[in-house]
Amino acid sequence: MALIVAGVPSLRDAILSEASGETFRRFQEFYLGEIQPGSKAASDFSKNIAYSAKFLGLTIPDDSALAERILLARHGQIGRSVELGKRILADAVTRKREEISLERAEAVYRKTDKCIGVTPFQAADWEAVQRELQAIGWGR
Repeated sequence: MALIVAGVPSLRDAILSEASGETFRRFQEFYLGEIQPGSKAASDFSKNIAYSAKFLGLTIPDDSALAERILLARHGQIGRSVELGKRILADAVTRKREEISLERAEAVYRKTDKCIGVTPFQAADWEAVQRELQAIGWGR
C-alpha cells in the first residue's frame, strides 16, 4: 500500500511518531521540485490547464500565457500552482464566463495573496510583464 501525504506537516509527524517505529523504518520521503520555466513539466502544466478549461467549456486566449503566469505567481510550486489554476477556473465557471480573462485571474490571485503593485496577471504582453517583475525582484 502507498500513502501520499502532501501539504499536511502535522499528519506526516503523526505518522512518523507511531510507537513501534515500524512506520518510520518503511517510510520513504520524496520531495517534488519546482516547475522550471521552459521545462517539460511546465509544458505539461500548461496542457493540463488548457485541457481543464476546455473540459469546463472555457477558452483561454492564445496570447495570455495563463499557465506561465500561474507558475510564476506560485514560484513553480506544483501544489500551489494547481490550487491557483483551479481557483481561476472555478471563478470563471461560477461567474458563468466563456473565457478566462487576465483581469479575473488577477482578481482571484489578489484575493489569495493580498498583494499590491504589479502581478503576473497584468493585462500586458507576457514578456513585458516578466521583465517588469524580474526588475522589481520577482523570480526564483
